[in-house]
Amino acid sequence: MCGIAVAIDWPEANGVVARLMAGIAQRGDVNDPVQSPAPNTAMGTRRLRIVDRDHAVQPQLSFDGQLWLSFNGEIYNYEALRAELVAMGVPFKTQSDTEVLVNALRVWGSKALTRISGMYAFVAYEPATGQFLAARDPFGIKPLYVIQNGNGFLFCSEIRPLLGAVEEGDVLTLPPGHLLTRNVCSTFESLLMAPPQSFVASDRTALDRLMADAVASHLPTDLPFAVMFSGGIDSTLVAHYARQVQNDAPGYFVGGPDSTDYPFAMAYAETTGFNLKLIPFDPLSDDVFNALGEAVVACESFEPSLVRGAVCSMKLSEAIHNDGFKVALCGEGADELFCGYTPLEKAFGIDAGYGRAMREEILGLMNRISLQRVDRCSMHHAIETRVPFLAPSLANYARRLDANDLVRSVSGGMVGKAALRDLFDLYPRDLPRIIRDRSKILFSEGAGLKTKSEEFAWDERFEDAISDLDFIDGLKQFAGFNIHSKEELYYLRLLDQKMDVFRIPQLRFRPAITVHPPAALQTA
Repeated sequence: MCGIAVAIDWPEANGVVARLMAGIAQRGDVNDPVQSPAPNTAMGTRRLRIVDRDHAVQPQLSFDGQLWLSFNGEIYNYEALRAELVAMGVPFKTQSDTEVLVNALRVWGSKALTRISGMYAFVAYEPATGQFLAARDPFGIKPLYVIQNGNGFLFCSEIRPLLGAVEEGDVLTLPPGHLLTRNVCSTFESLLMAPPQSFVASDRTALDRLMADAVASHLPTDLPFAVMFSGGIDSTLVAHYARQVQNDAPGYFVGGPDSTDYPFAMAYAETTGFNLKLIPFDPLSDDVFNALGEAVVACESFEPSLVRGAVCSMKLSEAIHNDGFKVALCGEGADELFCGYTPLEKAFGIDAGYGRAMREEILGLMNRISLQRVDRCSMHHAIETRVPFLAPSLANYARRLDANDLVRSVSGGMVGKAALRDLFDLYPRDLPRIIRDRSKILFSEGAGLKTKSEEFAWDERFEDAISDLDFIDGLKQFAGFNIHSKEELYYLRLLDQKMDVFRIPQLRFRPAITVHPPAALQTA
């Protein structure tokens, strides 16, 4: 994992890429040398050294020297792909997943993307033809942004460096599951299947095996790792399966004894001897509130659901980094796939088809909220956070489940993540029922940000900072950003102080659920 900066047919490409790399310095621990495979073309990487740390220098060249690659992410099945390529006679110089990817692209072209299990954003360049291929993983776990000027393209892993390096031009986002060439931007086939048309009952034994394999595949081979732990169903399962491989892996919990998640996290730690490290977090303190500026800029967003969680995630990532880790695991993706969010529970309670349509929309929004938070907050402290729930095998399994194995009626209410809750019954001595039976709450709320049923810890601060008249002025200043609250305006102003938000079209298109129940159900 790292940050990449690539300029193709761009004036003063080397200097521009050097400036971009200065803007993503936090994403790694070493600058690989900027290389220029062709005139007005340069490729740079700020690399977090994890796989084949001494030899995986980027850009990597294909075995025949014809393809250059700058890559951000991890390929989890790279050893199997490498073995297949070796059997075809492809030579290798390193043990890195980056070299596997560039050789796979050289041999199979864009069809290589149908074989890859991982999180990735990359730019591959062919000097002989001047052609390039950029791509981003199906869920958008890893980011990739671009400015185009005529035949020139400028890529980077974050937005702000692009704005700083170039005075004009909008910063565009390569959508998840898309590839980009000089002439085409389109979706590509991957290991993630299309939404199914038929559905099957959950099999606890099969899901248990899939979970174990997915988590194991996401563990680093020769580095220690940590677990971002909240005491929720998702992070508890990740910790459980990860500790089957490495029992002494620690968990990091943000919040104090008064936070909602605390008793659940302690229940797992006390039951299993989990090495749980507590990160103090007082949401009412000036230190926490003043950290908003850093969180907003790191996340490059003013979405409250992102920023609130980001303040907590930044604390976690900082603590994990300070303890010497480079890799962490988290439980993101479970609520979206297995339907843990309240809107999904309600939608499935109305109609299974409506629920599945909403789930697909929410999955498509992950890259704008939860996954953007995961990437920015962890990489801000040079931590690679991996998301095993988004492994294609698990995601495909979840999308094929019968509605009753996603959301079930319990005591007159609809409760999600039914299939995941069933896993707790396979390990009654290790997975506390108190966690299995708990209701879903957002990460930030569990850490203590929600002080009352309808109030967040910072509500009064936003009221004090922005008067009603000032809010009206803000709506005029940022017309088109669809601002709904003083909290949003507060975050947007913080962001605008550090980058030109008017050059980021994505910010105007707010992530929102738009799917509605079928007309027959609305009028029933």
